[in-house]
Amino acid sequence: MVIPTTSISTDSLTSLASPSPTLDFYDSPEPAFSFLVQRIDSLLDCSSAQKTHHQRRLPSLTSFVRQVYVKCRLSPAILVIALIYIQRLQHELPIDSKGDYDTPHKVFLAAIILACKFNDDSKSRVQSIYQCVSVVYTNIDVNEMERSFLGVVNYDLYVDIKQLCQFIQEHPTLELNWED
Repeated sequence: MVIPTTSISTDSLTSLASPSPTLDFYDSPEPAFSFLVQRIDSLLDCSSAQKTHHQRRLPSLTSFVRQVYVKCRLSPAILVIALIYIQRLQHELPIDSKGDYDTPHKVFLAAIILACKFNDDSKSRVQSIYQCVSVVYTNIDVNEMERSFLGVVNYDLYVDIKQLCQFIQEHPTLELNWED
């Protein structure tokens, strides 16, 4: 089944109440990508030096987010859940946290993969993400990213419909439409 990149019925959100609402972008996912990138970039101070070969092969974070979202056919709901996880990460990170050049890419990947696993535990969706990023990260790298992220957020992954709605209402720049 192919899920359109700009629309999703959130019936696969097992933790969310039914009947299932629909979450769509008003026009394009670009405002949400920009919001996500800005959030990740503001998390911690990262090195600007590309020290390893795989870091030199990374596109900009915006291009990376767009590429993973489109190629892996992610949904708006996955993006919002990942943003909630990133917000939780921000609350738990020490103020003086520092990262490598590719840390923002790793934060995005960990948040997206965990959101996919939380949302529908679709092995095929997660595998498509692994394949999409295999040029720069191994499965071992990605698993390590997930474990690190989980440790910082204290395994707090539960997101209910109320939290999802509240996040969308608090961030109108995401340009998301929520229909019951």
